[in-house]
Amino acid sequence: MKISIIGGTDGLGKWLAKFLKSRGFEVIVTGRDIKKGKEVEKELGVRFLNNNVEAAKLGDIVIISVPINVTERVIKEVAPHVREGSLLMDVTSIKEIPSKAMEKYAKEGVTVIPSHPMFGPTAPSLERQVVILTPSEKHKKSEWFNKVYNFLKKEGARVYILKPEVHDKIMAVVQGLTHYSIISLASTLKELNVDIKESRKFASPVYELILSLIGRIIGQNPYLYADIQMFNPRIEKIHKTFINECIKIHELVKSKDREGFVKLMKEAAKHFGNEAKRGAYYSDKAIFALTREIEELKKNIGKEIAVKNLDSENIHIGTLKEVEDDYLTLKKNGKEVKLNILRTEVYYNVDEIKKKLFERKYFDISVLFNKDVNEKIIEELLKKLFDLEIIDIYELNDKKSVTFRLYGYSKEELREKERKFKEIIKNIGGNLRYENRS
Repeated sequence: MKISIIGGTDGLGKWLAKFLKSRGFEVIVTGRDIKKGKEVEKELGVRFLNNNVEAAKLGDIVIISVPINVTERVIKEVAPHVREGSLLMDVTSIKEIPSKAMEKYAKEGVTVIPSHPMFGPTAPSLERQVVILTPSEKHKKSEWFNKVYNFLKKEGARVYILKPEVHDKIMAVVQGLTHYSIISLASTLKELNVDIKESRKFASPVYELILSLIGRIIGQNPYLYADIQMFNPRIEKIHKTFINECIKIHELVKSKDREGFVKLMKEAAKHFGNEAKRGAYYSDKAIFALTREIEELKKNIGKEIAVKNLDSENIHIGTLKEVEDDYLTLKKNGKEVKLNILRTEVYYNVDEIKKKLFERKYFDISVLFNKDVNEKIIEELLKKLFDLEIIDIYELNDKKSVTFRLYGYSKEELREKERKFKEIIKNIGGNLRYENRS
């Protein structure tokens, strides 16, 4: 099955291209930047076309993934060329405008399923991610709808079916109000000339969490957030209500109306109901997750760990030397590697990672012991320190020759194991006979 993603060289479109390719689909992407398109083609193993119409003609599924402000124009451009029997989708943050446009310009026989994935291109998978679908009653009964719905559920997504107008009303709050308030906070801190880095030194858990939320929003594509604010017709009412409430609280504080302030806060808490407690529990998990991770890292200083860089997806294996602020330092092959803890995934079961990444190597070393030695006891003791096994035993006059095979995943690791092994063998009365390497 071919999937054409119009605007698949960046952002969520690129995420979809990578994800769908990994699920065995043949993926075609388009984009305005030919150089970037060729890079994505090579990086993801997809096909790049610098022609939206040609890509639309080829796709069994055509997904529109372009900025909100050009979505309607792009739909008008490509929808008439989607083949009968195919599926046309979009992934725009608003739904009324693209839903109407796709229904208007698509041929009879093309299934239309507008969608809104409620996550960004940093999501690791569809597991527990919310995806909203807004098909008409006609298309909700289609075979394509069942396929899309079942695929999303199988991947672990939480799928909701709404009417486009209901979606936009909810999103005016879920996205519109949230982004508006957070961007307002960011702008306020800028106007107050607050030194963000300095202020973090004295941060309460809540302030730390709010700064993280602000950073998450303002660090993303500002044009996307501008479009979310400007293309949802219900946003204006949201803005006015928010501003009025800010003014109301300002007046209560200005007049030192303590009881009025308390009344307003209690009424808001009553409106939240049990969701207030859930919010406290949820934020506790978010606030203290990093603290627990850093505590665990500090326990492992001096030990070997594996660290995956979530940006490059490279895995570094080395001895944890230091944990300071948001960074950890690994000693790896005589060099130091500094990584941001916030952009890493840490594995403490290093042997399992090595088994997946590297070919297992070994060296054999034969040792002479007194004839009456119990080699099984020695093997069990050494297994607590090394990955090894006994591969040969034979008696030689009044001595016993025992050949050990020690395993590792790199020459450096094996050399270090060899050094330690020889030192231990010498201390327990063994004499080396010969060595053989893989």
